[in-house]
Amino acid sequence: MKTAKYLALALAAATAAPQLDGAAPRPASGGAALSTYRWGTGGCEKGLYDQWEQWVGAPVWAEDFMPKEAWNKIEGEAWQLGVWGKWRTMAPGRRLVLSVPMLVGPWDRSGPKSGPRAGEPVSLAKGAAGEYDEHFAALGRNLVKWGLEDTIVRLGWEFNGGWYTYRVESEKDARDFAAFFRRAVQAMRAAEGQKFLFCWNPAMEPWWAYDIEAAWPGDDVVDIIGLDVYDQSWMPDTYPIPAGATPEERRARQERAWEKKTANAKAFGLPWWPDFARRHGGKPLAFCEWGVCHREDGHGGGDDPYYIERMADFIDDPANNVMFHCYFDVGADDGDHLIVPDGKNRTRFPESSAAFHRCFARPGTPYEPPPFKRIW
Repeated sequence: MKTAKYLALALAAATAAPQLDGAAPRPASGGAALSTYRWGTGGCEKGLYDQWEQWVGAPVWAEDFMPKEAWNKIEGEAWQLGVWGKWRTMAPGRRLVLSVPMLVGPWDRSGPKSGPRAGEPVSLAKGAAGEYDEHFAALGRNLVKWGLEDTIVRLGWEFNGGWYTYRVESEKDARDFAAFFRRAVQAMRAAEGQKFLFCWNPAMEPWWAYDIEAAWPGDDVVDIIGLDVYDQSWMPDTYPIPAGATPEERRARQERAWEKKTANAKAFGLPWWPDFARRHGGKPLAFCEWGVCHREDGHGGGDDPYYIERMADFIDDPANNVMFHCYFDVGADDGDHLIVPDGKNRTRFPESSAAFHRCFARPGTPYEPPPFKRIW
């Protein structure tokens, strides 16, 4: 999913902090913590993360994305880190998952238009040579400064896709990416008081244009293997679901999409990754983005409780060693995933919403949203 679209105008909801009992995020039976993305700091200030905690009946972790326009922006600024530092202290059990771009400026790598190194082209090779170390060292210090010393850093997320400035498109890119990742981690770990965990996080697609191992930075600098996966498919006889399909036909296509794409062990589907993690020191897995999906082109599964239930089965299974999962609970421009009505927008996935609550909310939490004050 694209960062620029994440920074859309935040939706509105209640601003009161949830009244919770202070327990840690409700784990699935396999021990995975629950996180969500709800428009970052804008959503945090409008109470959208508090609302989600009320909905599941426990504190949750939060995810956000750093700006990628300039080097000084990814060093961390008060408008972003200050908000999360305050949020973290307001209830026990909270933690930030922070998505950090590895290169800044436009997709063409012509470099940032403002700030340090304005107009200077960027590259993975320069990062591998240490030219950007200072910016990641500054980020590490600023996270500690704002009380976010245990942040999970999602460094260069979805690098195997083609949509980010730091994209990896060849074997050489992969080697440079791995070396750059190592340097960024080492720079951030130099911050006094840090307890960061670093997440190596590809998009879970059934293809790679290079040897996956070439992009691996090393067992000593990766703490978590993250995956981004949505209920969307271009496989034959899956999506789009034909207009007028019966409920049985719809379910059959959703099941085929799961089996052919998400659960395909031969094409980097879910079953492939626990084995990969075991080959790399038994690293835990995480789903840093996941969700049901409505797409305007029809290649999303729509309201799909089957997808929610199968994801819960995988997350809950201790053999898969899933540390946390983050439901991407927004209606983004390139896909709607919203399952918790926020007072302004209704979910188009009522069955998926009920299935998610049944699978992941704290037992005994009633399936009904609390009253929210309309403030826009």
